[in-house]
Amino acid sequence: MLAAFTSAGCATRDRESDLAAPLDFLATAQQVGPVAYRDPLGGVSPDGRWLAYVERERVHIMPVGGGAVRVVGPGTRSIRYLTWLPDNRTLAVRERVFDRSRQEWWLYDRIDSSRTPLWPDRRTEPDLGTLDMLAWSSDGSHVAGVARSGGQSTVWVVDARGEGAEARATGARLTFPAWSLDDRLACLSFERDQQLLRLPCEDSEPLFSDQEAYGTVAFSADGESIYYGSPGESGFLDLWERSVAGQRPRRLSAFARDAYAPSVGADGSVVLKSQDYRTFLATVPASGGASTPLTDFQSETPSWSWDGTEVAFTFGDWRHVTDDFHYPDIAQHLGVVSSDVDTPRQEPDRIIRQSFSEDQSMQWSPNGRWIAYHTHEESDDVWLVPADGNGEPRMISHDGSETGWPRWSADGRWILFPSYRRDETGGRRAHLFLIGIDQESGDTTVPQTRIELLGFDQDIVQGEWGDDGETIVFEAVGGIGVKSLWSVPRTGGSPMRFHTFSSDQVHSGIGVSPDGRWTAYIDRAPDGFYQIFRVPVGGGRAEQLTFDPSNKTQPAYSPVGDRIAFTVFAYSAHFWRMRP
Repeated sequence: MLAAFTSAGCATRDRESDLAAPLDFLATAQQVGPVAYRDPLGGVSPDGRWLAYVERERVHIMPVGGGAVRVVGPGTRSIRYLTWLPDNRTLAVRERVFDRSRQEWWLYDRIDSSRTPLWPDRRTEPDLGTLDMLAWSSDGSHVAGVARSGGQSTVWVVDARGEGAEARATGARLTFPAWSLDDRLACLSFERDQQLLRLPCEDSEPLFSDQEAYGTVAFSADGESIYYGSPGESGFLDLWERSVAGQRPRRLSAFARDAYAPSVGADGSVVLKSQDYRTFLATVPASGGASTPLTDFQSETPSWSWDGTEVAFTFGDWRHVTDDFHYPDIAQHLGVVSSDVDTPRQEPDRIIRQSFSEDQSMQWSPNGRWIAYHTHEESDDVWLVPADGNGEPRMISHDGSETGWPRWSADGRWILFPSYRRDETGGRRAHLFLIGIDQESGDTTVPQTRIELLGFDQDIVQGEWGDDGETIVFEAVGGIGVKSLWSVPRTGGSPMRFHTFSSDQVHSGIGVSPDGRWTAYIDRAPDGFYQIFRVPVGGGRAEQLTFDPSNKTQPAYSPVGDRIAFTVFAYSAHFWRMRP
């Protein structure tokens, strides 16, 4: 995990360091799943005594030197940002409601665990509820934040009461404002496909142009230096230090994955986080038992060939911090391995598709002639391509938004998938859609149609076929930690709920046995890990199938019904303190 901490004065990642900075481990924050999440947030208080970090939608506060942890927050909203106020007691936390219709700022109190709205009575322009990435000046008199509208970013500065708004800078994509000790305001600007640091933010020229900068930035305690994350040849971020005069930088870290998001205490110490992200494939007997690894390279979202001899998956090198700025142009490709291996594969047996855009969750047609998959190459939709590679892919769905994994019915007549839509309030909800397909020709027989579910208002995050093509089983989410399993006819109507559970891993997926008797799903087990469970379709007692100490997601039954393929994941952020 940790390769080195350096003070080498060089701007390249591959130079060896000759000095090591002291490094203290502080805490680890676990993320609940590999899909639709970003690294847990965290930072040190201005006096350097308290660490705050996010885990499972709650804020955790602990002494930097170690000790009891206080957990604050409702745990029902997604936390998008947090920052300390200069009083070392208060945290400003940006929360987003589950349907994403609004985001709100709240103040969390370190001592009494209270949670109160920030600037509740402020109503003048700009709308402070739209401001993101708030940053307080060192004396607490001013606050900077970023508002986005019409493809443009504006950095605003207000006083501590949220009054006296002043537009300080504009640009195509401005992020992460940070105050220097002399009250200059730095920010990051994404321009000409580069992320550059401006100081002050309103300057048209960057502070330096020989490196990009990503994530939050922070000034040293004496105000002479600035810390930032910058990518090396591998694409992962190291932490760097450079004088505010823009002189030659010093690389401070050399982790295997991203190290970034610095925050600085009054004693000069720097707290940063490093990313730990790994995904692999494995199988387990359908009745439960020991897991067998299939891959030991980054891979996820398994699906089976219809004869059960191969498992397809998404593979590649992703979850870089820089991916968010280039999304959906990230390294997610489609590959295949044999379903029977003595030792885990170190690379795909075959590569089905390797593109410069997110490709996920392919599935063969029952006759083996076609592959359906989800991609962002031109839109967020489902595409179809000949399985033999002789032919061009074509898009078969339309108007996709966070479109999920396509599933082909056993009779070869239908492709099922979830996708999100916005309502008139701005909230979003995931629905199930069908496309009729002739698996011989690949022609569409019935255009994309939404399945109408009477009286149903939850997000449908995954759908599977319960039989040849007449019954659908789906997983729904009513909020964080509120999940359920349902069945409904292909033609729609009133769905029947047959199981409820409380997992906070939203996009974990389900699998249905080929005889239609069982649904496999993911829940947090008594051992604290996400494990695979199964429950009879129609209701009954749930059974735990996996027991090894690793987190699971995305179960998929083999067409023979003897095994379940799944993804094993480890996704966390480690917080460290260093003294450059």
